[in-house]
Amino acid sequence: MEIISKDTLINLIENRQGKAVSIYLPTFVSAREARKNPIRLKNLITQVEDQMGETGMGKGEIESYLSPLMALVEDTTFWQDQSEGLALFLDANELRIFTLPKRFEDFSVVGEEFYITPLIPLYQGNGEYFLLYLDQKKPRIYQGSKYQLNRIDDLDLPDSLQEMLDKFYEFHKHSQFHSKTSTPNPDLAMERGGTFFGHGGDDIDEDAEIRNYFHRFDEALMAYIGDEDIPLVLAGLGYLHPLYREANSYPNLVKEGIEKDVVQMSIEELHQITWEIVEDHYQMDVDQALGVYHNLADKDGETTQEIAEIVPAAYFKRIHTLFLAEDSQIWGYFDQEENQVIIDEKKTPDNDDLLSMAAGKTLINGGNVLVLPRNKVPEQSKAAAILRY
Repeated sequence: MEIISKDTLINLIENRQGKAVSIYLPTFVSAREARKNPIRLKNLITQVEDQMGETGMGKGEIESYLSPLMALVEDTTFWQDQSEGLALFLDANELRIFTLPKRFEDFSVVGEEFYITPLIPLYQGNGEYFLLYLDQKKPRIYQGSKYQLNRIDDLDLPDSLQEMLDKFYEFHKHSQFHSKTSTPNPDLAMERGGTFFGHGGDDIDEDAEIRNYFHRFDEALMAYIGDEDIPLVLAGLGYLHPLYREANSYPNLVKEGIEKDVVQMSIEELHQITWEIVEDHYQMDVDQALGVYHNLADKDGETTQEIAEIVPAAYFKRIHTLFLAEDSQIWGYFDQEENQVIIDEKKTPDNDDLLSMAAGKTLINGGNVLVLPRNKVPEQSKAAAILRY
């Protein structure tokens, strides 16, 4: 199951070639309901065929274009491993499949842009975070979201980071051996603050050695996650937290951590307690963004709720934060040469959802996008934005 990230969305948008087909559907795992999953997809493909026919494409061309989707309908193995929802994105080059822990409403659309709005809450607000468990034996790094938590070294851990983890593991096996042989009293062996036998054969300060390692570990970690803009939570024995925070250079390290050994926790328990920390962090971000909007609302040119202003601002890197109402669309298109937004009453073969379009351009240009219940969006509009210059 793929975790939706900002990079995932940007790659989806920027790499599109040809017509963009977006399909969302709920999926079920119980035997009775699961049999309906491929039927539901087939019905949505029929809707896509009708939409593509309205663009002037011939029947044979449409069938060829949609053949990767039709292959899924008949793929019994594919339907055996589903979650709550399925998002499919097809263009002239490839089919992107996202099995996701969120139940979507049936939806299909063909346009010049992929329809991404339903994915944004999976990236931000229900979003990503990293967990660094400062295990005394071997640190563990996880990536999570509201819905799941996975160990990164089970995925694609870089060699440089893996090497650093292995060095830390070997270092502690070495230090624990000398601590045990030089300190017969097991109670004294558990005490910190003294000295112990280190790499060079001399007595050295344990805190200094750990701090030195954490500096080196931080360099490797930053090479892996340094470009990310998501929270990092620490877990592990309390005395390790200030030592790591002193060495840390990742700007999104969360103040609150889990100051205890979590090695005996199941992945489900660990996910629950870390998400509670991250959820509060994300809610603070939403509240802060809404507060900034309301503080600027009376100042001319600082905010807007007009889609005719929001879309060009998104294209020309002028949106700091975009608020969108969930389950909302505004159909139309943007004439870049004339810098003009044309709004249509309904979906046509020639238009796209302007809200999704604005969201995509805002993300590409470094802005923030928040999808909220409509009653939480400023003035309960479909869209609102904090502008920048």
